Amino acid sequence: MSSSSLNQPGSPGMLRRSNMTQQGSPVMLHRSMSNSGLNNLAHSSSFVRRNNDRDGMGNNVGVSPGGSNAAYRASLVSHYAEDLDRRRRAERAVEEIRTDGMPSDNLKIESVELFSRDNAREHRTDRYEMVFDNGRDIGSPSSMVMSRSMTNMASMSSMSLSPMSSMDYRSSSSPSTTVLRRGQPFFMAIRMKDRNFDPRRDILRAAFTFGPNPQVTKGTKVVLPFRLTQREFSRAPQKWDMRLHQQEGFNITFQVHIPANALVGLWRVNIETTTTTPGARVDEFRFKDDIYILFNPFCRDDPVYLDNEELRREYLMNETGKVFVGTHHRPKGRRWVYGQFSDVALPAAQLLLEQSGLNPTERGNPVQVVRAIASIINANEGFGLLEGKWEGSFEDGVCPWVWTGSNKIFEHYLRNGSKPVKYGQCWVFAAVATSIFRALGIPSRPVTNFVSARDTNHTLSVDKYFDIFGDEMKGGPDGDNQDAVWNFHAWTEVWMSRPDLQASCNGWQAIDPTPPPQFWQKNTGGDQKSRGPLAVEAFRRGPSSVESVRRGEIGFAFDTPYLFAEVNAEVNHFQEDETSHWGFRKIHVNNYQVGRMILTKRPGADDDVSDADAEDITSLYKNPDGMSRYQKQGDFNYHFNQGMSSPYLERRDMNMRERDNNRDMMHYPGTSVRRLSSVDIARKPWYDESRHPITDSGSSAAERVSAMNAARSVERTQPMFDNRLVNEDVYFDLIEQEKIAWGQPFNLQVLIQNRSQEMRTITTILSANSVYYTGVTARRLGRSDRQFVLQPGGRETLQVRISWDEYRDKIVDYGHIKIFAMASVQETKQSWSEEDDFQLEKPKLDVQIRGNPQVGQDCFATFSFMNPVSVTLTECEFTFEGPGLVRPQTVKYRDVKPGEMISFAQKFIPRFSGERKLVATFNSRELGDIIGSRPIHVRD
Repeated sequence: MSSSSLNQPGSPGMLRRSNMTQQGSPVMLHRSMSNSGLNNLAHSSSFVRRNNDRDGMGNNVGVSPGGSNAAYRASLVSHYAEDLDRRRRAERAVEEIRTDGMPSDNLKIESVELFSRDNAREHRTDRYEMVFDNGRDIGSPSSMVMSRSMTNMASMSSMSLSPMSSMDYRSSSSPSTTVLRRGQPFFMAIRMKDRNFDPRRDILRAAFTFGPNPQVTKGTKVVLPFRLTQREFSRAPQKWDMRLHQQEGFNITFQVHIPANALVGLWRVNIETTTTTPGARVDEFRFKDDIYILFNPFCRDDPVYLDNEELRREYLMNETGKVFVGTHHRPKGRRWVYGQFSDVALPAAQLLLEQSGLNPTERGNPVQVVRAIASIINANEGFGLLEGKWEGSFEDGVCPWVWTGSNKIFEHYLRNGSKPVKYGQCWVFAAVATSIFRALGIPSRPVTNFVSARDTNHTLSVDKYFDIFGDEMKGGPDGDNQDAVWNFHAWTEVWMSRPDLQASCNGWQAIDPTPPPQFWQKNTGGDQKSRGPLAVEAFRRGPSSVESVRRGEIGFAFDTPYLFAEVNAEVNHFQEDETSHWGFRKIHVNNYQVGRMILTKRPGADDDVSDADAEDITSLYKNPDGMSRYQKQGDFNYHFNQGMSSPYLERRDMNMRERDNNRDMMHYPGTSVRRLSSVDIARKPWYDESRHPITDSGSSAAERVSAMNAARSVERTQPMFDNRLVNEDVYFDLIEQEKIAWGQPFNLQVLIQNRSQEMRTITTILSANSVYYTGVTARRLGRSDRQFVLQPGGRETLQVRISWDEYRDKIVDYGHIKIFAMASVQETKQSWSEEDDFQLEKPKLDVQIRGNPQVGQDCFATFSFMNPVSVTLTECEFTFEGPGLVRPQTVKYRDVKPGEMISFAQKFIPRFSGERKLVATFNSRELGDIIGSRPIHVRD
C-alpha cells in the first residue's frame, strides 16, 4: 500500500500507534437530541473517551482529583463537541504528514465487525435500545429483524465449527452499540484489505482497553494474540481468551471469551498488526465504537448470579414495577418505569460511575460498584444525579411526585452537562438506583419500610422531646437532635454474593441512596474543588447484608448499624418536668413501633387496580417474634385486597403494654438478649431493665446490674436515671383512623379507662398536625387539652373533629397527618403518650386505551378522574410514559372545576411489540399525585 493511499478519503489510514478510527472518518461528538431521546449517545461517548485521555499532542494525561474522567463526563454532553472535533482533525492531519512516505508491510485492516445484534441475542441484551441503529430502526416494524447476515447463530452459540454464511460488512455503515455480559463468549470478525493473513509473516492481536490509562498489570488492558491453530478456548475461565472460528478469504471470524470477573463499563477494541521481523513497527486499527460489558446474573461464576428464571425476569428484565408509599395502615404501590433498556440508561450509569471516583480497577466488584452508585445517586455539592428536597417550594425543579420513571431524570442529567436534577425523595432515589443496577446487570428491587427510624447519633434509638404544653421540641433540648421517624422510607436491594463476609450474608443486600439527614438538613455548601466527589464518606450507605440485619449482626460491612436502626430502633418520648434533676422525664418507650411492615413488589404479579402484587418481606429483616400478629399470619395479600380490614388493624383491642412485653428484644451476635455496656447505658440512661428478659443462666442479668451500677457512677448520667416502678392502672388507647377521602372531615379519638378502685385525676393533650412524610411537622390542624376526674372503673373518650375547611390550606405533599396523644395521672405519676399517622385518600387516575395498539401505528390513551374537592384545580398537567410505547411527556391542561369529571386523550405511536405498561400522573397546584397505569399488548 502506497503512502499516498493513507491520505485518501475513507481510507482506514493505518498509522503507527495512531488514533485513527475505523474508515478514517472523524467521530462527531454532538448528535441532535430530539424529543424521542438522546440519539447515539453511546457512540459519541466513544470518541470522547479515547481522546480525553490525551492532551493536545496525544500524550496521556494524569488523573484529576475529581476522577480521571472530569473531561470525559463533561464531554459526553458538552457543547464544546464541535471545537474538540476541529482540534482532533488538525492532530490527525499532522500525523498523516509525519507518516507519509513510510510504507509498511503490515497487514492492513479494512473493517471490524462486532455483530452487535446477534451477540446481544446470545447475551440477553437484545432489549437495549442502543443495540439497534439509533434513530433508524427503533419504531419501525422491521426493527426486530436482524439485518446482519450471521444466520447460523445457533451453531455459534453452541461453539460449533460448522461453516457460517457470508458476512455483510456493510452493516458497519449503520452502527449499533455492542452490549455484552461478562462470563460468556462473543463473536467478532475482521476484514483484511489487500491480502490474507499469513502466520509466517504476520502477527495480529486484539487489544481490549478500559478506562483512561489502561495497563495490563492492572487488568484494564487485555491483549489477545491471534493464532490460526487455536480453535478451542483454554481451560482458564477467569481469563480473557480468543479462538479462531472461521477463515474465509480476507475475512477472519473469531470468538472472544469474557471472564466472569471482567471490569464492567465501557471497553475499547483495537486490532494491532505487525510482522514477525524483530523490531517491526506496529500498526493499530481502532474500532470506532465502544462496547459495554455488564454483570451477568445468568452466569454461575458471576457474584450477581441469580439461580431463578422467574426472579431474573422480575428483578433484571422487568422495565416497570412499584415503589410502595403511604402509611403502614394503607400502603399504596406507586408505578414506576425503570426503563433500564432505554438509550439513556447505560450512558447515565457510566457517567455516574465516572463521577463517583471509583477506581477503574474496582469496577468488576459488584460490592464496590453498588456502593459507588448509592453514593452518587444523591447530589453532594454539585456531584450526583438527583438533588433531594423534602420541604418548601419545588418551582425551580420538578416535584418528586411528578416523575413517572427514571428516563426523564437521566435525560435531564445528560442534557444539562451532568448537573444534578431537581428534585428527588427517598422513593425516587430508590427507584432510580434500581434502574441503574438493572441496566448494569445487577438484580435489584426497591423496598419500603413503613415507620422508619432515622438514627443520627448512633444510639439505635429515636428520641423525641416535648415541652410542658405537649408540643414537640424540634432538635431536642440542645437543638442538635436530628432523630426522626419517617412514615415510610424506601431503599434498594441488590442481589449478590459477599465473598468479603461469611457465606450466610449472601443474597439480598440493602443500599440506601437517600442522603443522611444530618447532611441534607445541615448542608452548608463548602469548597467543591477542595472536597471533590464523595469527599463525605457518610454519603455511602451499604451494601448491608439483609440477613445480618435480621440476625442483629451489626458489625459487618457496610453501614449495617444504620440499616438496623431503620427497622429496629426504639422510640423514646421525653417531656419537660421541673421536678426532674435533668429537666425531662421519660413518658414512653416503644421498642416495636419502628419497622411495622416492609414491602416490595411480588415477582410475576401485576395489579393496576389495587395492590394485590405487594409482598411482605418483613421477615427478611426482623425475626418473626418481633412481628405483628398480622404479619405472622402469612396472609398479607388477602387482607390487602380486603381494604386492610384485618387483625392488624385491631390493635385497639389489645393491651399495648402486654403486647410489647411479650416480644423478644433485638438480638446481638452471640447473645439471646440485648447486652449493654456502661458506655451504651451512658448514651441511653433511660434504659428500662424490665424490657430485657433474664436468661436461664442468669449471667446476663448480673452483667446488666453491673453495667447499670457502673453507669450510675458516671455523674452526667445520674440525673437522667429513673428506675422507679410506676402504677399504671389507667388504660389509654389512641384509635387508628379509618379510610379518609381527601376533602372529608375526620375524628381523633382516645379511649380512657380507670381500672383502679380509686379516683384518678387525668390531664390529656390530643393534637393533629399536617406533616411531611419524613415526620417533620408542617401546620397544626386541631388540638384539645383537658383535665378531668375519672371514677373507679369509669370510661372516657377524648375526641377532636377536623373539618375540610380546617385543613384544606394546611396539607403538604402527600397528605400525611400526624396525631400526638399525651396523658398523665396526678395520683400515680403515670405518664402515657402515643403517636400515629394516616394519609388522606386521593382518587385514582383511570387510564384507558382505544383501538388495537400496533408498532408504528397511531394509538390513543385516555386519562380520566373526578376532582374530589370543592376548589378549582389550577396549573394542571398530565405526565405519562411507557417503555417501548412513548417517551416521558408532560402536557398542560386547563383548570378543573370543583367536582368536575375530566377526560384527556393523547396520541402516541408504539415503538416495540409485546406486553407494555403505560404510567401516568395528574398534578395541579391544589391537588397532585393522582396516579394510574394500564397494561398494553402491542402487536407487530
